[in-house]
Amino acid sequence: MNSNKICFSRRASHLVAALLTAFAVGFGACPNAVAQDRQAIAGTSVSLVAPKGFTPATGFAGLANQATQASVLIMEMPAVAHPQLVPLFSDMATAKTNFAKQNIAIASIDEVATTGGDKAPVISGTQTAGGARLDKWIGLFKGEKTVMVTVQAPKAAALGHATVLALMSSVSLGKEPTLAERLAALPFTLTPAEPFRVIDTIAGSGVLMTAGELNTDPAGKQPLLIVAYQLSVPAAASTLEATAEATLRQTRDYRTAKITARERIRFAGTDGLLLSGTFDHANGTTKRFVQYMAFDPKGRFVRMIASADDASFEKLQPTIAAIAGSVAFAAGK
Repeated sequence: MNSNKICFSRRASHLVAALLTAFAVGFGACPNAVAQDRQAIAGTSVSLVAPKGFTPATGFAGLANQATQASVLIMEMPAVAHPQLVPLFSDMATAKTNFAKQNIAIASIDEVATTGGDKAPVISGTQTAGGARLDKWIGLFKGEKTVMVTVQAPKAAALGHATVLALMSSVSLGKEPTLAERLAALPFTLTPAEPFRVIDTIAGSGVLMTAGELNTDPAGKQPLLIVAYQLSVPAAASTLEATAEATLRQTRDYRTAKITARERIRFAGTDGLLLSGTFDHANGTTKRFVQYMAFDPKGRFVRMIASADDASFEKLQPTIAAIAGSVAFAAGK
């Protein structure tokens, strides 16, 4: 069986969960908006026509309306993810059960005809997050990549269902961008260092690296390094220390991580925090980790988390530190 298929059969629902959690706060909508020209989403294969007022987002792959806090988020995954995500978008009972885990109440499943002539499912409902009630729509599209398009808005904004379905119908999937193009679209910069190599970017706001022969590692044997621009602060977190720990606890496999050291450092060109410790991986082994996190004066924050087994971690520490030292917020974003 193809290793990519193995990986996504175990991770597809977790990718959906991560997407819905990360972008569940801070976005509104513009009611009765007029459509504007087609816009290409930097770093993705997607172009679409959104309501007037949407401009390229600076912290993720998509569009945002700064005046109304509306959002259109694009997440691309390998093509093998599509058949495994289809059940979440085609059966009401399955959709309700799975999306309820992210506090989303599914109300309907529609199908739209896209500009390419294909059909795409769109689920809609409401989500409660951070004390806010949001209207939410998620469309699933098939191209060179599996694409999810998420639109969300505060309940009071009354973004029309028909308006969002029209946006979904306008989605067009073109040629997959190169890795260099995807990296250039990120809201931060960094310099990879061997033996780590870049595998892919994540929703235009993160980058995934590993060290080892495998590009997909369902058994979790290889070292892993992720750098991500965070779009929202956990509701109960008001300081860097609280935010760093709360965000760590929300990360899969790290909910019961043992933090053994906390250190104030410089990260991403500003004051940051380094957490170190161990966690029990889903494969049954205990791994070591470090998490770097920092806010900048504009209120943006970025974190880097790296993990490996004990023996590998010792050898990789200088490289991990070097990559952390290269992370910086991208100018103008």
